Amino acid sequence: MKYGYENNGKIMAEGGIILKSKLGVLSAILFFIGLVSYIPVLFGNDHFLLGGLIISVIGFLFALIAEKGAFKKAGLIGNCMIIFIAAIIPFIVTTFFWNEP
Repeated sequence: MKYGYENNGKIMAEGGIILKSKLGVLSAILFFIGLVSYIPVLFGNDHFLLGGLIISVIGFLFALIAEKGAFKKAGLIGNCMIIFIAAIIPFIVTTFFWNEP
């Protein structure tokens, strides 16, 4: 499958399917998958933390590339919240506040 820049800079596939418009929907789907994989972490099961975090980072990157719309906003906000809660807050807490054994 060949990709080219046609139709005012939108990334298109050979068959004319606009890929950039599908990235918003894919980002929102990845947000819900990341959310479902993060729920067991809240109950003490840490096996799904890294997988959910990677899925959320991929969904966030897809949302940055996606066209404007509700799915882009849902993907950006949702995936950013998961990344913030699962990675950034624990890093800040363990680095600055909980630095003694």
